[in-house]
Amino acid sequence: MSVLIKLRDYRNLSAAENQVREYILKYPKKVLEYTVYELAKESFTSPATVVRLCKKIDIKGFARLKVLLAEETKYFQDMKLNLLDTTTIEKNDSPHAIIEKITNIAVKTIEETRVLANEKQFMEVARLLQKAVIIDFYGVGASNPVAIDAQFKFMRIGKNVITYQLYDRQYVQAVNSDASHVGIIISYSGETKEMLKIAGILQKNGTPVVAVTSSGENSLNRIADYNLFVTAKETVFRSGAMASRTAQLYIIDILYALYCSLDYDESIKKIQQTRIES
Repeated sequence: MSVLIKLRDYRNLSAAENQVREYILKYPKKVLEYTVYELAKESFTSPATVVRLCKKIDIKGFARLKVLLAEETKYFQDMKLNLLDTTTIEKNDSPHAIIEKITNIAVKTIEETRVLANEKQFMEVARLLQKAVIIDFYGVGASNPVAIDAQFKFMRIGKNVITYQLYDRQYVQAVNSDASHVGIIISYSGETKEMLKIAGILQKNGTPVVAVTSSGENSLNRIADYNLFVTAKETVFRSGAMASRTAQLYIIDILYALYCSLDYDESIKKIQQTRIES
């Protein structure tokens, strides 16, 4: 997990902690040269606040935070990723400007989500799906088309996969699940009440829960057994929903490809068998 993204996306900070967070995100290179006392002075807070913020994001002290910042700052600079960018579609934007902005949002969303990708976690989930008798995908609103896309992908390689568009069907789907299933819940916010209800049912039934959700702390990623994170970078004019959908589809594509790699020859055989001839 990226410490810079974790800082940006962390919720429930005090006003003073938020001041430190905003200063670090705005001036990460300067922070590398500071002592904890100097950062406190520059952010108009206290050394105790800086230390408390480090603890909240599971960093063991300010010295460790600086090490992680040093590792990430160059990467973000090389990738031209601006963590504080909020691309906005303006009223008087030309078609060219809108196309450029939406393209930039999509590209940067994938690049930022790549930073969050935990290869070990991805492979654990891929192996879990390989052993599962049934894979259940869940999602409402903008996340539902992602669930449907995932269903079709895994159907192509012979998995027993279930997903529904309507929540009442998804509810019954969850109630009928057991330990032979794997439930993959797609929820950008991680706070959608219907998906939290589903997660609770799956947990009660002993069904492993995989969450595809934003990197910020949320209720769903606290419940899930496995978390595959997407960027929580939001913009206005529904660009946030566009970005989250792009990131979720990217996560599903990675998971599908890794699953296929576990038995490459058999996967290729299934894909060829299920090709629809025109």
